[in-house]
Amino acid sequence: MTATDPHAVEDLLNRVRRLEEMETARNHLHRYAETLDDPTPEAVAALFTEDGVLRTRRGDAVGRRGIAEFYRRLLQLDPAEKRHFITSPKTTWLAPGLVEVSSYFLFTGRGADRSAIGWGTYLDRIRVTGDEALIAEKTITMHVGTDLDAGWPA
Repeated sequence: MTATDPHAVEDLLNRVRRLEEMETARNHLHRYAETLDDPTPEAVAALFTEDGVLRTRRGDAVGRRGIAEFYRRLLQLDPAEKRHFITSPKTTWLAPGLVEVSSYFLFTGRGADRSAIGWGTYLDRIRVTGDEALIAEKTITMHVGTDLDAGWPA
């Protein structure tokens, strides 16, 4: 590729667009973690596309209404205050406006009578339009979720 190659600028612009989409998708996961730190079911669901899909060991939720209901039930089961951390995100550009991000997550929690910790993986397909991103598909795989009294023995 040389400066006089007519395709060089177009190729460079396409590469920059892919990188921008990947960064926008990665940043959206941080919005997800921040939202989970002080969640309302509707705020979490708003991070997904209208027809988004959430897959967990507790079952699948489809669409914003289904995802909001999933988080409503989850928050009723465990209202503990939590902090969420996302680590080691790996982004893969799949197509214009579609990025896959695989990452690890960790959460800590404290309730009235216990402290909790857990970790696992996320696999996200994120739709990107300009500077905006929404989760189209999210798979949450819990590896450990426990309280500090029980711990996580081998």
